[in-house]
Amino acid sequence: MSKVQLFFLDISEIVGSEGFSVVRLADHDKQRLICFICDKSMTDQISLRMKHVPEANHMIPEVLSKLLFGLTGNHWELVVHEVFNGQYRVVLHNILTNTLEHLRMSDAVLLHYISKIPLYIEETLMIRQSTAYNPHATGISIPINTLDTDRLNQELERAIEAEDYMLASYLHEELQRRIKQ
Repeated sequence: MSKVQLFFLDISEIVGSEGFSVVRLADHDKQRLICFICDKSMTDQISLRMKHVPEANHMIPEVLSKLLFGLTGNHWELVVHEVFNGQYRVVLHNILTNTLEHLRMSDAVLLHYISKIPLYIEETLMIRQSTAYNPHATGISIPINTLDTDRLNQELERAIEAEDYMLASYLHEELQRRIKQ
């Protein structure tokens, strides 16, 4: 399995949403970009670390990360391996014991940010899900297969109201694909 290493770029609140944000991750050379939506609680947690608030050093993710490395060494990696039902699936992999623990994408990014555990994505998934990195872009593309079902339904209604039938067709196809899974 070929993998591409990802690096955290930033997190930006979605204007007009109920606390949702977009997290941006890029490959090493900043050629390709992966974006995903995270909820308010994870936005707050990641933002707290980005501001380098000293109290964060005593919070449970930091303490558990220190214990993890203290007990097992630095033999871990995070691997994004698929998209299922609107969510990226990530595993925390112990390279020595080959044990796997499943995480939400936002939790994996927080762990990556705190502990510097390398974050990878399977190369074929990166090719399928990523967009070209543009440091001057004013918008962000998010693949429709990473939107939750409620958000897909909302976007479908908006597309129909706006008479954007091509987009409505794509959204409908994604919803139907999920029903069949």
